[in-house]
Amino acid sequence: MIFPFIKKDLLVMIRNRQELLVLLLMPIVLIAILGFALGGVLKGDSPNIHAKVAIINNDNEQEDLQQFIKDIENAGLPTEAETSMKTGAQSLLPVAILTEDVFGSEELKKYFEVEIIKPEQAEKVKKDDNYAAIIEIPEKFTYHLLSKVFLDKSAEISLQLYKNEGKQGTSNLVEDVIRQFQKQLTTMTIVGKNGVQLDTEPITGTIETVSKKEPINSMQYYTVGMSVMFIMYVASNISSFAYREKQLHVFNRIILSNTSRWSYFIGIFFSTMLIAFIQQLILYGVSALIFHVYWGDLAAFLVLNLSLSFAIGGVAALLTAVNYRIDSESASGFFSSILVTLFSLLGGSFTPLAEVSPIIEFIGNLTPNGAGMTALLKVLQGSGITGIFEHVLYLIIFGIVLLSVAAFSFPKRGEAI
Repeated sequence: MIFPFIKKDLLVMIRNRQELLVLLLMPIVLIAILGFALGGVLKGDSPNIHAKVAIINNDNEQEDLQQFIKDIENAGLPTEAETSMKTGAQSLLPVAILTEDVFGSEELKKYFEVEIIKPEQAEKVKKDDNYAAIIEIPEKFTYHLLSKVFLDKSAEISLQLYKNEGKQGTSNLVEDVIRQFQKQLTTMTIVGKNGVQLDTEPITGTIETVSKKEPINSMQYYTVGMSVMFIMYVASNISSFAYREKQLHVFNRIILSNTSRWSYFIGIFFSTMLIAFIQQLILYGVSALIFHVYWGDLAAFLVLNLSLSFAIGGVAALLTAVNYRIDSESASGFFSSILVTLFSLLGGSFTPLAEVSPIIEFIGNLTPNGAGMTALLKVLQGSGITGIFEHVLYLIIFGIVLLSVAAFSFPKRGEAI
């Protein structure tokens, strides 16, 4: 007896063109506007972002300096040249420049929290998502740099930058700082040579993500953000339709026909779940055609959207139960006008607030749209089902809890008529 109710809700939704425009056309329009206009937010243009940066220092600057001084003393250079090189070397210590003059400068220290990490803690730190970026300094970095600058020895001088693509805005800022640091050191090699400019090579480095994941661009971000935002309107719309059926005595006639109220109630849950899932497939399908947003692991994508639709079905069931209980459509109205906006803000649909505070990130992931968005972004970055399992499990539990509460709240047979 559930299928007729699902069919009924599908037909009601199809015939309501205004609601279809809100659920399908509006997200596409907002994706285009936000993706093009606010793409800079994801490129690190915001000055209000605070980033944690880890520096894994495998180098011993003082030992390298002393070793370099011994090389100078054994090179048989003129006394004046030897003294000049020693003085220049002491002013060209790259690790000190990076930590004190660059990240410790007045301009940057308010944006970056730098932690010096011991080499033995490197693997643990690389798995910590709290860091926007990790800079790894290799062994003998100072010695090779000084030898290249002053003695023109051939040496590989490289830094390694690991970017956390989950915090793309701030990790891009760190990347820009490192590039400027490389340019600064290249300029200082000229000064360090006491005015004699030899052929110098800029310090090179490799840039990669901590988890080897693909970066998220603005169009991908807002495709997910708007989709998980507008899926919540499905719940408010279906619950509103259900209450109007009570006002029109449709529900009473269903009860009088000896149809179980639970069939009607479960029908609302599954029709919401189905409509929400279809909506997501349409939105992501159109986004693939227009905005070129593609999904690598389709199995993970489908499982996640089914889980999200399941959670939204629970929301619709609860809103319907509350509407029937208080004999008013105000629960659906409050959810669509207030809670959807609040959940979307906390969940990151408009901007990645998770980078501002871990607390906001935690609260955002408690909302169904926030948990769904976090997991969908992970799928875009290459994660499979195992990488999003905890989010899928949370969404299913969320839906079950809300469905259970709704079942207890739904009016009994005598109360509903």
